[in-house]
Amino acid sequence: MKNLGIVFIFSGILLMGLSGLEKVLIFLSIDGNVHQIQTVKDLTPPYIWSITNFTFGFGLISFMLGLAIFFNKHIIPNAK
Repeated sequence: MKNLGIVFIFSGILLMGLSGLEKVLIFLSIDGNVHQIQTVKDLTPPYIWSITNFTFGFGLISFMLGLAIFFNKHIIPNAK
């Protein structure tokens, strides 16, 4: 079961990193200044901007689930 926890931890880390990369690519595609993040958000359609938020959310959930599985001592009680 610890291997499954490690898989969830690494997949969560990858999804959270992908979320950051998506936001960087959106920011670079508009060619804005670093101080104009609100302008970038206004020019980006909300459904595209929310994809990055969902990716980060699912990555965070996967990471926390992986930690719970990895550190849980008794996942199935009384199992032999």
